Amino acid sequence: MKRFLIIIILHTVFTSCEKEELPIQPHSVGDIVSQQIDLNQDYRYQVFYDLSSNTISSTSLKTDWDLGFESSIEGYHIKLNSSTYSSLSFLDNINFNDTLTIDNLSWFWDNPNGSLDSTAFGDYRLLERIYIIDRGFNISGNQRGYKKIIIDSVTADYYLIRYANLDNTDSFTFQLDKDPNVNFTSFSFKDNEVVNFEPNKLDWDLLFSQYTHLYNDTTTPSYLVTGVLNNNNVTIAIDTTYAFEEINYDYISSFIFDTNQNSIGFNWKEFDLISGEYTVFTNVNYIIRDYESRYYKLHFLDFYNDLGVKGYPKFEIQEL
Repeated sequence: MKRFLIIIILHTVFTSCEKEELPIQPHSVGDIVSQQIDLNQDYRYQVFYDLSSNTISSTSLKTDWDLGFESSIEGYHIKLNSSTYSSLSFLDNINFNDTLTIDNLSWFWDNPNGSLDSTAFGDYRLLERIYIIDRGFNISGNQRGYKKIIIDSVTADYYLIRYANLDNTDSFTFQLDKDPNVNFTSFSFKDNEVVNFEPNKLDWDLLFSQYTHLYNDTTTPSYLVTGVLNNNNVTIAIDTTYAFEEINYDYISSFIFDTNQNSIGFNWKEFDLISGEYTVFTNVNYIIRDYESRYYKLHFLDFYNDLGVKGYPKFEIQEL
């Protein structure tokens, strides 16, 4: 009897310490809303878009920046400005102050899938290497020129870089402080300073932009394409089986989600060489999971604005 009373007392003590279970709130389905993004007909803009608010987080000229420096404490990766068709080459066993040319160089590009292991810079930290940046093209299609650069050091707080023209003019040393609020801290050779290109990493999900499409490796570029890249913590599933209106929250378990940042990419449209116009595949659905594990469905409706001008992707979206 005494043992039974002890068990009762212990049970009462432990259960009284347990947190009260919170009721699960009913899931609220969002309305189907439409949005049109202004990239301009020459695709000059890069537009960051937030799913939860259906708003544009920021818009910048694609030529406002040259390099992106990974901003986490452990970060050391550097990315090129893919929207200008920028590329990278390198030379070993030379002095930074040597006058350089671009003759007989091999060129490399970042993989648009967003893998940090597939950047053109790679892991440079133990290499004594001079990097040559081809800055790609400006909005008018003219070449932006070349820079040579050395990464002298990278710490938890900053990067220390040296860069110049290939003939050693316009030589600078710059300490680039990491901004932990963004994925990459952006730098401009033209302005010789950090630029506010990328919004807070929690304030955007999709980036509408031109970017450099590659074949199966980072040494064989194809061309600049216009499409959509997603943020680091956003995953995408692609569906062509169901009608857009048919897809609901119960369908999520049947989709396979991909972490590649070019999962949406540019293949939601096709250019007809005969008509000279783009056709949008409205039957392709994109199921998107954001960093808060909210789910959305999206499909594209058009690539033209009401005046028939290209460069204005229009889509419908709904939170599931």
